[in-house]
Amino acid sequence: MTQIAATITDAADIRAYECLLPDYVEVSRIALRLAELAHLPLVGLDGRPMLYGLVPKGGSLLDPDATLAEMNLPTPLTLRLVPEIAAGKDEVQVPDEPDTQELDDEPVWDIVLGEPTALVDDADLTSRPDVRIDAEVHKHIEEFAAANRNKECAGLLLGTVDSEGKSRIIHISAAVPAEGAVGTRASVRIPLDAWEAVLRVRDLDYAELRILGWFHTHAGWGVFMSDADIFIHRHFFGHPDMVAYVLDPTTGRDGFFYWHDGKIGLCPSYGLVGAPLEPKPHKAHKAHATITEAPPPPRAHFDLRNWIIAALVLGLLYLAFAGSPLGRRSRNALEHAGGKQGVVVTKELTQSRNRTYAIRPRDNPWTICNRVYHDGDLAMPLMRYNGLSNVAGLQVGQRIKLPPKETLKRLAKRG
Repeated sequence: MTQIAATITDAADIRAYECLLPDYVEVSRIALRLAELAHLPLVGLDGRPMLYGLVPKGGSLLDPDATLAEMNLPTPLTLRLVPEIAAGKDEVQVPDEPDTQELDDEPVWDIVLGEPTALVDDADLTSRPDVRIDAEVHKHIEEFAAANRNKECAGLLLGTVDSEGKSRIIHISAAVPAEGAVGTRASVRIPLDAWEAVLRVRDLDYAELRILGWFHTHAGWGVFMSDADIFIHRHFFGHPDMVAYVLDPTTGRDGFFYWHDGKIGLCPSYGLVGAPLEPKPHKAHKAHATITEAPPPPRAHFDLRNWIIAALVLGLLYLAFAGSPLGRRSRNALEHAGGKQGVVVTKELTQSRNRTYAIRPRDNPWTICNRVYHDGDLAMPLMRYNGLSNVAGLQVGQRIKLPPKETLKRLAKRG
């Protein structure tokens, strides 16, 4: 019975600990004790025990039921302590609580853990953060999300942090999707073996970059941070330069969440760098107090309870309008505007009287308002104007009113 010297880092490479590990204790029990000593949560939001594992740098997840003495481990030994995490609102399967009771004939054991050492040295954390992401990386994440549009997915964000004037630039230049994550319509779970795969890609392909946070999707629920998301970000991505990127592939809306005055808030904007798009600011939803309005129109974030509504309405609105007398009269105006077939663009909507629109399949409030009024943020005012509280109750062919844009803008200002 001996002890093995090892360096333990957290999953996001924020800090490291020098320690002595008993070689005769199962890995699962060592990992749980390390989490406790590192002040990581032992219980999730659902009240169930958290599961932790150990992954050698560039290697494979250690067998949780084996002891260190049974393995051929490299020296010097560097291990990452990784958690099994779940984001979303679904019930997720979690392992039973590990058996931590000592056997009568087993000697008492513990881990000798040194003081934490910072792995990242950021001189000025008080300057204003400026989030930027390479357009190619942004496109890669969007494509990964689109391929999993009916279930949530996740991954790591990598890049650099630099100073520029009075700002610190959080520049994301790579992303590693968690291909092994288990997603549903309303949740995503990153098991320990998925961490292994993600960290191996990070170590082998992007060793020069640091972990800058994580991304995950909401399959039709809008752009926000749920309680589970905040729990994950606070405990496992707690460095001030780490961000959470949330996107909804159903609506095409997205946003970055960052640390501000010790709280997690929506970043007012972020920049796309390089090809395939020219750098331009992306504005977050104006409902947040920190947002300043500027063109192009911001991507709206709907209330979680109302978004299912929003998804049907915008699709339904468009179909009805295109098939209505107004739609037929407006066809020439649409072609003149260069829109795609079925997209409603008409000067009549800026006049004083209402028009009617018949809901078609795949309509939803945001896309209709974005195409008709060039402002997707008018979707919720449009629903209120028509007395709609639940998109799920809309039927194809149902008619709604399309008031002038100024009417909806005044309604939006009244909240």
